[in-house]
Amino acid sequence: MALPYSILAGLWLVYFFLHSLLASPEVKQHAQCWLGKYYRYYRLGYNVFAVVTIIPVLLYNALVSTDSLVSSDQLRNFLQFFGLVLAAYGVIVIRLSFRQFSKREFIGLPASEENDVEPLRTGGILQHVRHPLYSGTILIAVGLWCFSPTLANFVTAIAWIVYILVGIQLEEKKLLELYGEAYQKYRERVPMLIPRLRSLKQ
Repeated sequence: MALPYSILAGLWLVYFFLHSLLASPEVKQHAQCWLGKYYRYYRLGYNVFAVVTIIPVLLYNALVSTDSLVSSDQLRNFLQFFGLVLAAYGVIVIRLSFRQFSKREFIGLPASEENDVEPLRTGGILQHVRHPLYSGTILIAVGLWCFSPTLANFVTAIAWIVYILVGIQLEEKKLLELYGEAYQKYRERVPMLIPRLRSLKQ
């Protein structure tokens, strides 16, 4: 009975490992040597690989996702509504996040002019949380589990949340190395994922 969920967890583990490996500085350095002038398309290829490889994992998740863990109809209806609200709010947070970043750069399309180091962005939603893309992703993951509270969706939600929390620590280290004291002051001033109540009121 537990085998399908163990396989699902293993698939997410392999996916996240490959995702992190290809994003590591060491692999990027080797890729830059191998690809030469075509390295500017590395991020695009990375994103295509991430999308293509996540599809079989999601299909397997749907295949093993069976009975709901919630038996009460009233509770299930409430969770579905709550899940939709969380997921919708997560999408809004992600949309607000993209206002602070170049969509071309995020997708991986080469910019017309390449800068060595981008300026530290702290405007918009970044005034309230340092990693709004991750905040929105967590909201969507939890929202989807609430909407369909199966064991498979629970495994997937937990896998994503753990991966994000681990990934944030690595990203924070990279940002500190890149921006130094400026990012340290920003980190002390702005929370990581959950905005302060005062920010929500604003």
